[in-house]
Amino acid sequence: MKAIVVYGTRWGGTVGVAEKIRDSLKDANYKVDVVDAKKNSPSPVPYDLIVVGSGIRADKWTKETLKFLEKNAATLRDKKIALFVSCHMADRKEKEAQDKAKETYLVKIAEEYVLKPISCGFFGGYADYSKSHGLLVDILVRVNRKKLLKNGLDTRKILDTRNWTDIEAWAYELAQAAANK
Repeated sequence: MKAIVVYGTRWGGTVGVAEKIRDSLKDANYKVDVVDAKKNSPSPVPYDLIVVGSGIRADKWTKETLKFLEKNAATLRDKKIALFVSCHMADRKEKEAQDKAKETYLVKIAEEYVLKPISCGFFGGYADYSKSHGLLVDILVRVNRKKLLKNGLDTRKILDTRNWTDIEAWAYELAQAAANK
């Protein structure tokens, strides 16, 4: 079977998630392409399985991945599709907060484009505050550095809460679900 993983990223962390999904699907005998939606907007037509994911910032998917979903929604409705997000809400200990984030980032996106994903992945995030992420974010981080540190977030270090084992397991389960559908 042939699969494509289309992703969008702001901080750079979603690249690794997309690549881990690719590797796991390859191990399950899929031929897989990985595409950054910012650089390319491929046709989903030649693929049996389409996996679309995004990093989340300010409760939003990247605009490029949303454009991919919008442009290809009609085609995607007739395909096996999966959605995933990589964000720090996945790290929240409160189940209520996680459930609300899943609803906002996955269920509502699927509903907006009238998609019926066979699976949705909800993974930890990545942030490197030493890199610029726009003037407003940079100012907020600098102004709130002490408060963030007091709450356990050291903005001088990379924050990486992606769980590679969970991502790999999800991709294997996705491969099985797609093969059986």
